[in-house]
Amino acid sequence: MFTKDISAFMNLSEFATSVTLSGVTKAAIFDAAFALGSVGPFGMASNAPTLTMATADVPANPVGLSVVAGGVTYSIVEHQPDGTGISTLQLRQ
Repeated sequence: MFTKDISAFMNLSEFATSVTLSGVTKAAIFDAAFALGSVGPFGMASNAPTLTMATADVPANPVGLSVVAGGVTYSIVEHQPDGTGISTLQLRQ
């Protein structure tokens, strides 16, 4: 398996922030970007919070676990490993 060196991105003084995943502090990139979805002829706005982190830092079967990012508690609803050592966790408040 090909893996990337993501240490520069997970540096807390650069892009990453500290999050608490099931009681353990980890480095991750937190994003709560605006998302607009289509609902019939209308749109529906929401945020789409995600964490990007090293796959090695993601517990086995993370769906349903809690994570605190930016002082807000979220639940992990989906784990998307990309096969290169980076995972995206879809969150729900």
